Amino acid sequence: MKSIIVERFGDTEVMKLEEVQDPRAGKGQIRVAIKAAGVNYADIMQRMGTYPEGPQPPYPAGFEYAGEIDQIGEGVEGWRVGDRVMGLCKMGGYSEYTVVPASQALRIPEHLGFNEAAAIPCQYFTAYHVLITLGQLQSGQTVLIQAAAGGLGTILVQIAHHLGARVIGTASTDEKCDLIRGLGCDHPINYKEKKFRDEVEKITEGKGCELIVETVGGRVFDLSLRCLRPLGRLIVVGVASNDPRPVYGSYLLPHNLTVSGFHLNGYLGNAQAMKDAIQCLDVWLEKGALKFLVNHTFPLEEAAEAHRQISDRKTSGKVVLTVGE
Repeated sequence: MKSIIVERFGDTEVMKLEEVQDPRAGKGQIRVAIKAAGVNYADIMQRMGTYPEGPQPPYPAGFEYAGEIDQIGEGVEGWRVGDRVMGLCKMGGYSEYTVVPASQALRIPEHLGFNEAAAIPCQYFTAYHVLITLGQLQSGQTVLIQAAAGGLGTILVQIAHHLGARVIGTASTDEKCDLIRGLGCDHPINYKEKKFRDEVEKITEGKGCELIVETVGGRVFDLSLRCLRPLGRLIVVGVASNDPRPVYGSYLLPHNLTVSGFHLNGYLGNAQAMKDAIQCLDVWLEKGALKFLVNHTFPLEEAAEAHRQISDRKTSGKVVLTVGE
């Protein structure tokens, strides 16, 4: 099969399309013929060697897939060859096939295509758990979402809006601000034109936000922390700037602030939290309340270009690799 292999840490030239051995479904596993692979910023960090506890090269890139079951291992019940599934895999999402535990696969809703389905597993569950399980966001509260026009950001905006929160989101262009406004962002901020901290101060009348979702790091983290109101919570989901910042207790203590890190793997084993997330997903999809915006698709062999465009902030919504077309 064809697979994108990261040969060493570095820029996009380290990604190579190679022929590797087809995997086989073992006991309790299914093999999925991948039709679409989600591209996430975590993939870029892994490639660069900056992702905490990430894979060591050489490794097959990608961890998010949507496709059809084409092989079923011993002891698997409830699935048939041809069933459409989506989910997360340890590695090898940028491939023609992946093998995963049958218990971890999710059925694709009938009305969704493979490209849309590939936008769900990582970013929906991240957004849900960040806002609800960990963030405890409530109706009437104010949330600031950094990089709100990206794949994760657009889902965060929609869920926060459906929860009844007041949503502030940052983006790099007026066009992206228009996009997130249409998804329920009450106050889009073009951070290239305005200082987001000053804007948050105006919007909240100096009170600050109950919750902030931070994905950038560096100076953005520093300023975000100062946008929290007393008893507020800041959740770090990523460090796109590759500039992680320290947190000083001397600032947290008098304001009773909480700074939390988030990694999806830590929540996948929480059966109740995942059940709640899936139930909400089913309800929101049935109502048409969530839009999974796949605004950019690339064939598998152009995975490097997909990484470049995300890094250059030329994308909005989800980026997907199409496989086998």
